[in-house]
Amino acid sequence: MTKWLFILACGATFAAPAQVTAQSATNEEIAIIRAEIGELMRRLDRLEQASATASVSVQARAVEAEQFIVIDAGRSNTSRVEISGDLRFRHEVIDDAAFADRQRQRIRARVGIDAEIAENVNVGLRLATGGDNPASRNQTLDGGFSTKSLGFERAFFEWQINDSLDISGGKMPNPFFRSGGHHLIWDNDVNPEGLALGYSRGSWFTNVAALWVDERSSGDDGMMFGGQAGYTGTLGQGAHFTAGVSYYDYRNTQGHEAIFLNVNSGNRLDANGNYLNDFNELELFGQLDLTVSDRPLRLFIDYVDNTEADDADTGLAFGAVYGGLDGQGTWEFGYAYQDLEADAVIAAFTDTDFSGGGTDGKGHVFDIAYGFADHWSLAFKYSINERGGDERNERDYNRLQADINFRY
Repeated sequence: MTKWLFILACGATFAAPAQVTAQSATNEEIAIIRAEIGELMRRLDRLEQASATASVSVQARAVEAEQFIVIDAGRSNTSRVEISGDLRFRHEVIDDAAFADRQRQRIRARVGIDAEIAENVNVGLRLATGGDNPASRNQTLDGGFSTKSLGFERAFFEWQINDSLDISGGKMPNPFFRSGGHHLIWDNDVNPEGLALGYSRGSWFTNVAALWVDERSSGDDGMMFGGQAGYTGTLGQGAHFTAGVSYYDYRNTQGHEAIFLNVNSGNRLDANGNYLNDFNELELFGQLDLTVSDRPLRLFIDYVDNTEADDADTGLAFGAVYGGLDGQGTWEFGYAYQDLEADAVIAAFTDTDFSGGGTDGKGHVFDIAYGFADHWSLAFKYSINERGGDERNERDYNRLQADINFRY
């Protein structure tokens, strides 16, 4: 369009002079004028082509930049990282026949970061309050408002090789299924260290792990090799069950120093504080989930036998949980009975609340919880226990716990 406007302008400019001087102009002069006009037209053609090329280039670069921005946003680190955590504030009253009554307040605070490194690979870190006790993140409020400790509770990876097989390693979440979520062998706060593999196909599942319990520079390392196999089936009216067997083989344990030795450990020790027995724990478990009056009901049973001990070697727990916390105004009620003999399991890894923690305790536990909101609840637990029977020093141990829980 610009070229043709220029031609018209040139035509208007040269038309009148051409008419006036037509007879006096020579053919040579007319040829010169025509050549100049032709050169101007060629220059205009080149300018238009350059302008069109620049326009296309700008548009292409704009599209490329837009695509880059979209791709970069899709790969943004913030879109692949999830932060979560919880806070529990607890008041508890302890009535131990061997000591004076005790009241204390405790907190448990945790914050975790999970990042998706690839489509099938995640890594996780979690910080938590508490000391180095492997089975408790509780921090007692005392010491004149002193600063409380914080440490790595988890540092692990998860690799989902395919729909059936996954591998995890590091200081990781417990890879083993726990019937009813109960703590006969493993406390809720235990995060073992090592490598684990999980496999599932149809209704069958398997979990195996090699865990480093104690690295020793002067002797063989303390290890645990564990395996678990289970089956999940469906019953009528939407009910389903899970049943299975586990075997935990501790290596280089007997004759070695007890893990986190304290007065309430429960395991039998020699005069030097070393284990009298090895621990090869055979577990049988079952869980039944069904619905009663439109509310979920879970029944569970868990049994363990230490095949390396001659006596005080078994543990049994069974119970039920009715209801569930899934929003404002929801509630749940639970009951459990447990009898855990002195050398049935490693005392350092079992529940730290039941009968004061560790093994060699039995009794009942009642708990109830109410949800104020989706991530805010109030819970009460009352334990009526006895401990010390295998030591021939049996005594009553009762504990009341009131918790306010927040999750984010």
